[in-house]
Amino acid sequence: MKKFFLIIFLLSISYSLYAFNCTTSKCHNDIKNYEFAHGPVAAEQCLVCHNASDADLKKHINRPKSFIDFKSPTGDEPVCIMCHDNKVEGKFVHEPINTGDCTACHNPHGGNNKFFIKGKSESETCFECHENNKTVKKFLHGPVAAGECTSCHDPHSSNFQFQLKAKKDELCFICHNDKKDGFHKAVVHKPVKEGCTQCHDPHNSDTKFHLKAKSEKDLCMKCHGKNKKFADVLNNSKYKHKPVDEGACGDCHNPHASDFGKLLVSDAKNVCFECHNDIGERVKNSKFVHGPVETDGCTACHSVHGSNNAFILKMAFPKKFYNQYRKGLYDLCFNCHNEEILQYASTTKYTGFRNGDRNLHYLHVRIKGKGRSCKACHEVHASNQPKHVRKSVPFGSGGWELPITFTKTKTGGKCIVGCHKPKTYDRVRPVKYN
Repeated sequence: MKKFFLIIFLLSISYSLYAFNCTTSKCHNDIKNYEFAHGPVAAEQCLVCHNASDADLKKHINRPKSFIDFKSPTGDEPVCIMCHDNKVEGKFVHEPINTGDCTACHNPHGGNNKFFIKGKSESETCFECHENNKTVKKFLHGPVAAGECTSCHDPHSSNFQFQLKAKKDELCFICHNDKKDGFHKAVVHKPVKEGCTQCHDPHNSDTKFHLKAKSEKDLCMKCHGKNKKFADVLNNSKYKHKPVDEGACGDCHNPHASDFGKLLVSDAKNVCFECHNDIGERVKNSKFVHGPVETDGCTACHSVHGSNNAFILKMAFPKKFYNQYRKGLYDLCFNCHNEEILQYASTTKYTGFRNGDRNLHYLHVRIKGKGRSCKACHEVHASNQPKHVRKSVPFGSGGWELPITFTKTKTGGKCIVGCHKPKTYDRVRPVKYN
C-alpha cells in the first residue's frame, strides 16, 4: 500500500510542477524507440523512477545539456522494487540482484525483446558476465541452442544451487517428462539418483546425448574403471565382446534404470539373443536345451565383457576342431561334467557312452593327432537330439556339413554319420565291430 501511495505522490508532482515531456524530439527521444517500452516510459512519467530537487529540475529544463544527478526515490534500495517484488527471497541470489544492479541485465527504459533484456537474446545477456563456453561444442542442449538460459535457471534467485528452477533430479523432467516413468524400476543407476548431470553436460558436448566424456565407454569407465579387475578385463582381454570393443555399453545395459539385474535391458538370455538371434531361435525351438543355457543363461559359460579364452568363455575350451588332448584343455566343460570320462580307455562307471567297458568318449577325444573337441558331436546350446547331439558335423574347409542321426536306446544307442559307418553301441551286450 505504501508503494501505491508513493507512486501516486510522484505522479502528482510530475503533473503539477513539471508539465514537460523528457522524450520529445529535442531531448531523450531515443528512449521510446523500442518494441517493448517500460510502463513509466510509455506513460511519459520519467519522475516515477528519477528524482531530483525542484531547483535541479528547473535548471535541467532550462539548460538540458547541464548535468543533473537524479536520485532514486527509494534511497539506497533499487528503484525497481518500488513497483516490482524484490527477488532476493531464494537461498542462492544472482549477483546483480544481490547488489541491487537490475540494469546489469535489463534496460530500464525498454527493449526489443521480452523483459527488456539488454542483449539480443537471453544467452547473449548472460554471456556478458558468464564465460561463453556453453555453445562451442557439437551437440547443444535444446534450451542452450535456443538461447533460453532461463528454461533451467532462475535469473534472480533460487533455493537450488546454480539458481536452478528445481532440484537436479527433478529439473530435467520438466521437459523430459516422458523419461520419468522409466526411472521407477527395480534397479536405478547410482548417478541417476544423484542427478542427470553426473553423466550429461547440461549445456553442450562433443558426444551424442551430451555425455561428459569422449565416448559412452569412457563415461562408464570413469566410475566402473575404478574396479581394477574389471578394467583389466575390458582393456586387456584377448577376446572382447563386440559391444565392449565398440564402446556400446548401452546395447546391453540401460544407463538409467531397469527391472533386471546389472541394469540389463532385458533378462540375461534375451539380451544376448537380440544380437545372437540364430542361437536364440535354436534354443527356443529345440527339444533339448543345455542346462546352463536353460537355468543361468549365457553368463554361465561366457564372460560377457571379455576373456583370454576363445568365444569369450570363462574357462579354457579349444577353438579348433581337432586337438591333441591335454589336461586343462576342456576346463569349461569339466567345470560341470566329470573329467574322468577322458581318463580311462576302459570303464564301467564314468560314462554311459561305451560299448561294454570300451570308453567311446576316450576313443573320440584322445585319438592321437585327431582328437575331436566336444563340439564335434554335441551342440553346446540346444539340440533336437538326445544328449545334445548336433544335427550335423562340419567337415573340411569348404563349409560342408555331414548329417548326424543319433538314436538313443535303453542300454546304448546308434549313430549314423558321414565320418564313419553306422555304429551301434551297447553297455550291457557289447557290439562286435568288423
